[in-house]
Amino acid sequence: MAFCAFDDSAALFDSTPVENMFITEYMLRAPGDFVKVYLYALMLCYHPSPRMSLSAMAKDLDMQEEDVERAFKYWARDGLVRQVGDNPVCFTLANLKQLTLTQAENPGDKLYNQKNVQLIQEAERILNRQLNVSEKNVILDWRDVLELPEEVVLMLLQIEMENSGGHVSLEIAGKKALEWAHNGINTVEEVEKVIVIGRQREQELRRIFRRLGIRQNPSDDQKKMYSKWIEEWGFSYEDILEACKETAKGTPNMGYLNGILSRYYHSGWLTKRKEERQAENKERKFGGEILEKLGRVGMVPTEEDLKSIQKWHAMGASDDLIREAAISVHERGNTSFDDINRRIESWQQYGIRTIEDVENARAQVKVMNLVLYEIYKAAGMEKQPTLTDRKQLNHWYQ
Repeated sequence: MAFCAFDDSAALFDSTPVENMFITEYMLRAPGDFVKVYLYALMLCYHPSPRMSLSAMAKDLDMQEEDVERAFKYWARDGLVRQVGDNPVCFTLANLKQLTLTQAENPGDKLYNQKNVQLIQEAERILNRQLNVSEKNVILDWRDVLELPEEVVLMLLQIEMENSGGHVSLEIAGKKALEWAHNGINTVEEVEKVIVIGRQREQELRRIFRRLGIRQNPSDDQKKMYSKWIEEWGFSYEDILEACKETAKGTPNMGYLNGILSRYYHSGWLTKRKEERQAENKERKFGGEILEKLGRVGMVPTEEDLKSIQKWHAMGASDDLIREAAISVHERGNTSFDDINRRIESWQQYGIRTIEDVENARAQVKVMNLVLYEIYKAAGMEKQPTLTDRKQLNHWYQ
């Protein structure tokens, strides 16, 4: 323990000095979360905490641990931070006045090896303009700090160029780069998937706008709201359209719709809806299977077909019994759900309700047919056993 030290509560009521040089030369162009990390680290220099680590700092700042680590890499590139230990991980912060007075070399100035020159040249070609030193460092940070591959960095610039009409804001692009890094989007294939999903969602949102009677283009905040409904709350586009019906009770707008979906989300409506959808999908899959048993491969069951299946289930017929009925009618050249319905109703009349009942009935038919063949032979007749003859034989037995 130190000979003299501040009381444990001193940090809460003390202040942390921040040089204006940091604000004017570094903070203005740095990502917001990276500034949070530096300022928190600066406070820890004045008031060390024995429990502090990358994971503890991430928890305190409500950030992902890898994003905290990226922040330290960012400030290390600018020379403000240096990692001095691996186990445990620890850092030292440079004195900005000392950096200036000694004309300390900014690590950013050392980044211009041949590989970096190629990346910057390609970036300038895409953006169709020359970049200043600060802008070059920002783009290099996407690769070196956020650890995005160069092809992803260039793809990001190309996308922003197309979306902005030729006037790319590196600040806005940097937010997207940070978002991609945070979500692990680090391949061309994943970026293409994000683009396709983004375009699809924008089209869906425009259709929802038309449904609500909104005659304007979706704003960025409205797009984020829609993404929250899909990604965080788990609603589908169809669920949101269903919720639009309730907006007729008031003034249709995104805020009103958000309130409806929030109520759905917290009331368990979505869970019930998912269960219903799973049941519907299971029923449709089973309907397709029955169509295949009828020889109608590749066809989709109609609503009437699904209602027939529901009716058979209500009559007590199991899935296996319905399958068996479909196979039975198909063997006789029939291919409709009406034929299956007649077969199941016929079985019901004879007390046949399970696969075992079907097998027993078939065994009984074989025995009766053998008896009928003997009767036909004795009577000098040549014919095949019929249902009418079997009924007559059964009557004689009774």
